[in-house]
Amino acid sequence: MKKTFFLLTLSLLIISCTTTSIDLETLKFDKPIPEEIKGIKDIQKDDNGAYGLLSYKTESLQNFKFGDVSFSKYNVPNGYDDAYNEIYVHVDNFNQNKYLGFTISITNDNESKALLNYLKKKLGKGEERVTGLKNGIALVWEVKESNQWVLLVQNTANARDNKKYLETELTIVKQGTRVQNSKDLKWLTILESFKGTHSKKI
Repeated sequence: MKKTFFLLTLSLLIISCTTTSIDLETLKFDKPIPEEIKGIKDIQKDDNGAYGLLSYKTESLQNFKFGDVSFSKYNVPNGYDDAYNEIYVHVDNFNQNKYLGFTISITNDNESKALLNYLKKKLGKGEERVTGLKNGIALVWEVKESNQWVLLVQNTANARDNKKYLETELTIVKQGTRVQNSKDLKWLTILESFKGTHSKKI
């Protein structure tokens, strides 16, 4: 009995020690996404996610981090149906699964603040855009060195009981990627789509 208990404890310890967060900052464009992403329990294929890009989506954000910023599986207390943490990992198709970027929605105040602070620390101030809301923030970074567009919107939202929380959406995508990953030059790029929705702040 003691031996069985010891082995069970040891197994749990090994699992807990080997479980590591997937660092989104280290993922490389045009390389297959890590198998760990496809192995997440609640992962779903989505062909109509953010910007119409083929994606793997999940609410299990405890499996991810972005540099120094860790995330959690989180629902806003008394929140509406869309008030929860979620991520879409974008791919070229569901066969080769080559990484194109991700869109993450954060509804946890501390995680929202930490993410914005980390981006500003790494990338600088960013180009300010208009959100249409009084206290909203929209920022664009065009990072040539890593060939990525970094697009962030942060607003204050209300739960059902009128308590306020920070709602953040961050998209990081390979430069040149178009809506629905179209190869047709008539289609808007992700950057053009974002800027069309969020005009430049004067």
